[in-house]
Amino acid sequence: MTVQEAIANRRSIRKFTDQPVTRELLLELIEAARLSPSGCNSQPWRFRLITRREDIEWLGGPATAGQRWVGKAGAVIVCCVDTSAYLCDSRATIRALREAGLMTPEFAQDVDESYLKPAESGPPELLRGAASLNLAIAMSAMMLRAVELKLGTTWIGRLEERIIRERLGLPEGLGVAALMAVGHPAESPPQRPRKSLEEILV
Repeated sequence: MTVQEAIANRRSIRKFTDQPVTRELLLELIEAARLSPSGCNSQPWRFRLITRREDIEWLGGPATAGQRWVGKAGAVIVCCVDTSAYLCDSRATIRALREAGLMTPEFAQDVDESYLKPAESGPPELLRGAASLNLAIAMSAMMLRAVELKLGTTWIGRLEERIIRERLGLPEGLGVAALMAVGHPAESPPQRPRKSLEEILV
């Protein structure tokens, strides 16, 4: 399967068979995320694999505003951002590039002044938003790898972060940005409408 075929065949799947999703398959998705690009090579994504049936079913309740179909997935991946490590890892990359002669000192300073320091000193949402943008890249790679593995996925953004964090005992500094339901598809929906090239070229 080519990348183009995976892009064209990806669908949001909300009906799954009872076939379990093996840990090996889930780790294939995590590996796709691990290899994804990120700003300053910061790699701020962190993941929790949810495979216990009672936990999956719980996620289909108030944790996702009653999206009951989530509770029937084969697994759910809790997709987090590590805002505590994001700035440190970004600065480490900039320093390494500068020391290797691949980034001028002037440009390195500009990145720090115009990108990292505003995120560090601004409202927490600014830092989280920057980290979440990188997570989105990784999640896209996971979804395309899932197509190749004949798995179905859906990206879930409507969630109640506080109760998910409490249930899973996630450490401070990790923000739950999204969930990804994963399973063996029990449906093959048509492609949703897409805007034309003329509409998206500006």
